[in-house]
Amino acid sequence: MRGRAGVDTGDEVPDVSGWIRIEMVCGRDRADMIEEALAAAGAAAVSLEDAGEDSRFESWPPVRPIWDKVRVSGLFPKRGDGLERLAHHLPPELRGEVRRYELPETDWVRAGRDRIKPMRFGDRLWVSPTWADLPPEAGSAAVVRLDPGLAFGAGSHPSTRLCLRRMVGQDLVGRCIVDYGCGSGILGIAALRLGAKRCLAVDVDPVALEAARANAVRNGVGDRFDIMFPEEVADAVRRAEHFPSDLLAANILADPLAELPRVFGDLVAPGGEVMLAGILSHQAGSLIEAYAPWFRLAAAAREEDWILLAGPRIR
Repeated sequence: MRGRAGVDTGDEVPDVSGWIRIEMVCGRDRADMIEEALAAAGAAAVSLEDAGEDSRFESWPPVRPIWDKVRVSGLFPKRGDGLERLAHHLPPELRGEVRRYELPETDWVRAGRDRIKPMRFGDRLWVSPTWADLPPEAGSAAVVRLDPGLAFGAGSHPSTRLCLRRMVGQDLVGRCIVDYGCGSGILGIAALRLGAKRCLAVDVDPVALEAARANAVRNGVGDRFDIMFPEEVADAVRRAEHFPSDLLAANILADPLAELPRVFGDLVAPGGEVMLAGILSHQAGSLIEAYAPWFRLAAAAREEDWILLAGPRIR
């Protein structure tokens, strides 16, 4: 799901009693227009979801999904006139496609927080939202405080869990880490909390890099956490900054990972390890083959349809 939350109208949040969801299902050629119409009508949030059976992406990062049918929804105060205002922004032939649903009165902030609990990874690591209290069994384990936000990675996705579990089982003390495609920075921050010496976080998205830096500072590891765009990595390698690393973790998707084996080979020291995630089980074979000149990869763990590939840099 792709969302546009908190559309800023410059006004204070209205005193409302309940909310309504206004929804339309359309072809992808109409989705942008309907999204803009909902926002212009004053929606507090707009979201787009796949309403068909097949999800594909036209680029990395997956900013724009290719969906044959799209469900576009807007959240409006029940006491407002959102439906009437929306009619002014839609062509006449689409107005009859609008569906209106009343939502139960709920404290959405509290409800959302109640669903997000601290997560345990082995005996050495917990990932927790900032507002939650850790249970007594957390003891002296390392803790990463991370709230869901603009950048991917809060520990709930299977591919992220696979990486964190493998990290917990390793001795990271004094090691240099690369978190490639860092998103929120969760993998690099976890590695530092587990004793790693330094982390370089790489991402194409400037919002993700700033979110990762802020999360690192919040977790007390900002002085050992550096950020960089992919195009800056080659120069950093030539200057021998951060490299070669002892561990590179890349939780992305199979297609972009297939283009990066030579890059990762330059970033990881002989005998160091690469961890690749965001991979479906049926995609593993082609990646193992693509990385064979530089890494000896094998399936290290699985969860649901997701697989973690890991292995050493060939000397």
